[in-house]
Amino acid sequence: MTVEPLSSNVVNYLVWRYLQEAGYGNAALHLSRCWIRDPQTLPFARDVQPHTLVNLLQDGLWFDKLQAEAANVEQRYHFGRDHGQPYSVRNGALLTLDQGIPAHELAEQANGTVQEPPPKKGVKKRKGKPNGVVAEPRVAEQVNGDAMDVDTNGTNHVAPSVNSVRAESEAIASEAESPTVAEIPISTLSIGQSTDVQTEVIADLAPNTTFIPSLKDSERVVEHTSWGPPDAPVLLTAGKSLLNIQVIPKDMNNATAPAANPLALKFPMNKYTVTALCWISGEDIAVSAREEIVNETGEKMMIDKLIKITDAGEDYQVLSSTAGLVNTLRWNKEKEMLLSISTDGERGSIKIWNNHNDSIPAWAEFTDTVIFDALWISASAFVVCGIELFKVFEIDDTLKVRHSLDTRVQWETLKFDPSSGTIAALGIDGNSSVLGIVNPNSPFNLQTQHFSDESLTDLEFRKRIDSGSMDLPSAGAGSESSVLLTTCSMSGVVRAWDANVPFRCLKTLSTTEKREAFKVAFSPDGVLLAAAGPDAVTIWDVDRRDIPIASCRAREWGSDKWNPGVDGEFSLGWDPDGSRLSVALGNQHSVTDNGIKPYEKKDLTTLQSLNHRSYPYRSSVPVATSCNSPNA
Repeated sequence: MTVEPLSSNVVNYLVWRYLQEAGYGNAALHLSRCWIRDPQTLPFARDVQPHTLVNLLQDGLWFDKLQAEAANVEQRYHFGRDHGQPYSVRNGALLTLDQGIPAHELAEQANGTVQEPPPKKGVKKRKGKPNGVVAEPRVAEQVNGDAMDVDTNGTNHVAPSVNSVRAESEAIASEAESPTVAEIPISTLSIGQSTDVQTEVIADLAPNTTFIPSLKDSERVVEHTSWGPPDAPVLLTAGKSLLNIQVIPKDMNNATAPAANPLALKFPMNKYTVTALCWISGEDIAVSAREEIVNETGEKMMIDKLIKITDAGEDYQVLSSTAGLVNTLRWNKEKEMLLSISTDGERGSIKIWNNHNDSIPAWAEFTDTVIFDALWISASAFVVCGIELFKVFEIDDTLKVRHSLDTRVQWETLKFDPSSGTIAALGIDGNSSVLGIVNPNSPFNLQTQHFSDESLTDLEFRKRIDSGSMDLPSAGAGSESSVLLTTCSMSGVVRAWDANVPFRCLKTLSTTEKREAFKVAFSPDGVLLAAAGPDAVTIWDVDRRDIPIASCRAREWGSDKWNPGVDGEFSLGWDPDGSRLSVALGNQHSVTDNGIKPYEKKDLTTLQSLNHRSYPYRSSVPVATSCNSPNA
């Protein structure tokens, strides 16, 4: 039997990978410093699967057991039943991959200066929620110190090793010493629990993906992406010295058709960074930006402005130069009020413009701690959250606090379900992720659930559907229908909760290859659920089955089109009619036709009218008869 030789590079790489997968990022950093600058450049690295070192060890123990039984001798390896204190808390603060930077780059930065944090969300800092990741996807499953088994979703088992690559590399006894072992067919070995065979068809999204050309200018960085409303189905991209509208044609017969060149909106700043934005209408956008200017003595100064983009990008109006460093903008369509949240790094500031043409806010309020997010929950009420802060404000003649909920959690993200009046929030408390829910029947009670072993990254309510019903368990006799709230995590687990019965989990879903999910989003009609991270996109129809109906892996796109190791903001969003899904990581953008439901035919006359009347910046984009939507 030929035994595959193991070089020191192979052994070191497997140990390096294990250290990162297990959460020992600092140890992985030191190993790479002493060994090789970038282990990912080794020729075999791309073929190494997650948990390879653990599986190799488990296979070795299994073969040692079979060999001992066949030869009627003692096993060579004994570790006993007591393996010490189990390792149950991830070392997220030192996890190399969670920082999104390869170990060798961290080493180079060790003697460098600390970069100034981006103005978005002020001093917001979330463990395990990076802007980007290294090319090798992170694996968030924990390694249990009891038996070194891979712990997936709370079930301890050893990864299946059918047709194991260890068949050639594990030395066994000779045929004379151990004839039984030699005759065992390796393909029949099954280590640990068996997995079900996947029989459902999962559509491949890769062939239906269009890539928007990346920006080559290093000074221009995308930090925000947002689809417009139904009357403006365009993709807005904004960031450092960047504020563009992207018109992406739909072409079912040519999925690789290039998108139209981005068109810059008129903006009264030069070297700036967009910190927040929101759509006011199909032709108007509210934008907050910080501009860097240099005075006559060479001193750098930062100027914050709140600006309204008008006439479909052809004009603008400066609303305020005193709004501060705004991290959140929310538009109240019913009352035509603009809500802005800003911070000075220590306190939060709330300002409401009664009319988006006013230069002075109608109401203002300050908080003792930083505010991270805010949402309108009615025509005259909104909720804010932040560091140990969770308040509901109401506007009549004055701005007043309706509810102030006592909390010690740093709340970072808010979502609201208008059909039920339920508020959900995501935050962190020490090393734990926290999910919070406020039901309208108990508005003073902030119910929380801590997740000490899992890093939650995003949450989303499902829009209530008028027709049809979810194939989910009911909330119980006499209760209202379920309010579906979904969360995603770094471990690749997506859960559906009944917000009416906190914290009742209705479904647990796994992303493609259990890749980490940074964002989760329902399609506008509530039919499809998407979860995505830098390495994979997964789509479910939660009404019909738990298995995904479509997926795509980053490696299928090719590194020339998509590099999951790029550092930058990550975003996920559906276009207004739910037919396409956009994913962005830094300056990389992809738009995927989900290919699941047919497009609705649009009248070409309406398309031409929209192209030339509502959006003068579209005049250079030809109207193609092969397109099926006003998005062209």
